[in-house]
Amino acid sequence: MSSSPADPCPTRRTRIVCISDTHNCTVKLPKGDVLIHAGDLTNQGSLSELTKAIQWLEKADFEAKIVIAGNHDKALDPTLSSNSSQHQELSPESNHFHNKPLSNPKEGLSLFETHGPSITYLRHESAEMKLTDPKGPKTKFKVFGSPGTPGLGDKWAFGYVRSVEDPNNSSRKEQEAQVMTNGGREPDGNEVKTADMIWSSIPPGTDILITHTPPYGHCDLGVVRGSDGETGETGKGTETETDIDRHLGCHSLFQRLSVVRPRLQVCGHVHRARGAERVRWSPPGPDTLDREEDTAGEVQAEWIEAGIEKWTDPSPDPKSAKISLVDLTGRGRGKGSGKLDWNDKGKGSGEGRKETCVVNCAILASNYPHVGGKKFHKPVVVDLEMSVCDEDGEDNN
Repeated sequence: MSSSPADPCPTRRTRIVCISDTHNCTVKLPKGDVLIHAGDLTNQGSLSELTKAIQWLEKADFEAKIVIAGNHDKALDPTLSSNSSQHQELSPESNHFHNKPLSNPKEGLSLFETHGPSITYLRHESAEMKLTDPKGPKTKFKVFGSPGTPGLGDKWAFGYVRSVEDPNNSSRKEQEAQVMTNGGREPDGNEVKTADMIWSSIPPGTDILITHTPPYGHCDLGVVRGSDGETGETGKGTETETDIDRHLGCHSLFQRLSVVRPRLQVCGHVHRARGAERVRWSPPGPDTLDREEDTAGEVQAEWIEAGIEKWTDPSPDPKSAKISLVDLTGRGRGKGSGKLDWNDKGKGSGEGRKETCVVNCAILASNYPHVGGKKFHKPVVVDLEMSVCDEDGEDNN
């Protein structure tokens, strides 16, 4: 256990195993306290695929398992339910995914109850996790998870339109007109969901943020093939294809990241961008400081990205038994290791949240059509200091 005058709350090392984009693959998982899956459990989005993925995760030996969906996991998207207005308006081609009819998301969600009772499934929501096992670290943290993924069109799950400020928004004029028409509502009367609206709900007190999409500019370099760089399938509102690497993450998500500044952000989606970066934050100047507060009295201000340190994988060989470790406790060595400059002093101001580690933990390393066969990354293991609970599992502060 460690603490200091700058960080009065006792903390203890907690090991987090991070995976994403397994796409039906069941890889060997290293030991840890917490398992995080950042979406794309399946490939074709079917109930049978989802069942197998949940059963695999349920068997994994971790005190806590946290899962979000990804753009492939259509069996979990309630907006694509067979009785939803959006589903009824889709073209016959969009009513199918990989030439198979869409499942009812209620059936998909029920699988976590029947096959994955130990899994915490998050769909754009928060949870407070407390590790109370006597053999574990007995720590706590607040987590927010969301499957939202921008720019993929109507053939994919959990999609939304990028903000007009996003460098990857190729239809800004169309979006501006859509938001202005009918008071910002869809033809069926539903509110137009913008990227800013989606990500503004991430609570300021979040310790770990899990999203399928990366934030813009961090662990997000890739190419666009078809609609998502993977399958070549396209849909309405898809992005322009390119074979040149570019940042594919979400600009609005990065803006919110600069406000919340969690200890850790876990993401995936862009397979070839697997890795980790430590983002250093500095407070805005007095001329630009926005001291608007949310309903909880937390100060809402975008801090400035002051620097990046890229992590070097100490064990990049997929065949090696050694883990790919990002050590943020100060015990490790190597580029990207070192104690994270983060604490909760100045509660309500976030002034101690000076650094965030962004981890893209995509397991599948190749993209469709997987020339030469599928290739894989290893899970990314993160050692992180978390606040300690007392003997009864309550906050120790």
